[in-house]
Amino acid sequence: MYLLGTVGERIADLRSVKGWNQKELAKRMELAPSQLSRIESGETKNISSDILVKLAKVFHVSTDYILGLTTVSVPKSYDISELGLSEGAIKGLVMGTVNAEILNRLMEHKSFPRLVNLIQIYFSDTAARGIMARNQIIDLATSSISDLMKNKPEYRSEARQDMQFLTAQKIGKHEAEIEKIKSVFLAILRDIKNDIDSGTKSEDTATAGMIQKIKAALPDKPQEQITADDVAAAVASQVGQAIAMDEEMAGAFQSFVKQMLEQAGR
Repeated sequence: MYLLGTVGERIADLRSVKGWNQKELAKRMELAPSQLSRIESGETKNISSDILVKLAKVFHVSTDYILGLTTVSVPKSYDISELGLSEGAIKGLVMGTVNAEILNRLMEHKSFPRLVNLIQIYFSDTAARGIMARNQIIDLATSSISDLMKNKPEYRSEARQDMQFLTAQKIGKHEAEIEKIKSVFLAILRDIKNDIDSGTKSEDTATAGMIQKIKAALPDKPQEQITADDVAAAVASQVGQAIAMDEEMAGAFQSFVKQMLEQAGR
């Protein structure tokens, strides 16, 4: 299968998906903006292999995709090192010691990025420093109450209760973080188990073909300005090419996609 449009149009589409203007892409490519402009406009008919390879690396697509020879954007010779995985992790996947199905479901889950972020905070001791500072403030307060008990024996009973209350507020260095990690991880596991029990399949093996088509159908504007309406319209247009839908059905489907996107973003 071949992609429609010119090489320049595909480069412009890939650039718009990234939210880059011509000047920014030219800088990443180490080209003059005017040279890139001529390539996108079609004024430059033949692109050198050096520029073609640079484009493929910048956009993480195959050169065949840029040339329009295939609809599959992910290169077959994708450099696995670009994923940032360790040799041990890759070996576990290749040898089958790591269950790829479970790993897929974990990484697909909407809360997985949050789980990774919580783990990162735990490893960096960012929250732990705040907890220890909080505990030090509590220690300072209990020390003051202890001094009050010595100087004002008549308040000993009330002061002791206050000290007990404050001391109970102290928590371990990583206690709160670990509880959050456990809570999020267990929630993810429950969702995965429910999906497995109900027969819900994980997402298809990544080919990126349809995703790239949807991205290409998005309006030419920075990514942060793309709305749920834009994405819903792009999805509906691609589905409409595979399934015959009248105007009313297409509108209903687009509304449904928008609603799903808005719920996922809450």
